[in-house]
Amino acid sequence: MDVSVILSIIAVAISGIALIISWIVVWNNHYSPFNVKIYCGGSPRLEPIPQQLEDGGTVIRFYATLPLYFENTGAQDGVIRDIILVVNSDQNKWLFKPAFYTKYSIKTEPTLGATLTKDPSNEPFYYIHLAGKSMVFKSIVFVPEKHEKFPFGTNPLSAGNYSFAVGALEVGKEEYKTKLVFNINLNEESIADFSKDIIYFPFL
Repeated sequence: MDVSVILSIIAVAISGIALIISWIVVWNNHYSPFNVKIYCGGSPRLEPIPQQLEDGGTVIRFYATLPLYFENTGAQDGVIRDIILVVNSDQNKWLFKPAFYTKYSIKTEPTLGATLTKDPSNEPFYYIHLAGKSMVFKSIVFVPEKHEKFPFGTNPLSAGNYSFAVGALEVGKEEYKTKLVFNINLNEESIADFSKDIIYFPFL
């Protein structure tokens, strides 16, 4: 085969590959759909709360404050209209719903006082809008919510491994998608601290 023909074929192939790559870049930068990823941007904060039982007894549960980064890797804008936190242990599974946005972070934590849920600067939870190729940081206070699939139960907190799963519900969608999963180990000392109303900062 003539060398010039071979070079022409190679040139056409290279041009085709370049065209495909350029289309991929254009699609990714301008047309790719909303795609949210969630990362934990620091140590969660567990705040003890007493739960009154029907028999008059009391057990200790907790609020969970998660410092979260929300990243939209797509080019299209999108909106997260709800978030849930499911905490699973050997003894039970609890559903948590977002209550407030708070100023909690590693830098601000010492200035916030003992109880984040009562901080006057908290904002009630609202939809999270993400522009294309953007990221926002939100510290969210999650509170336990009774649900038929997630009963509170009457067992006290026990030492062991707890799985935290964050799910997001996008506008226009009907199902939550799990976006973040991490584990926290509560030892006997941390359980005892909860009974003394001491805040717990698990290290991730």
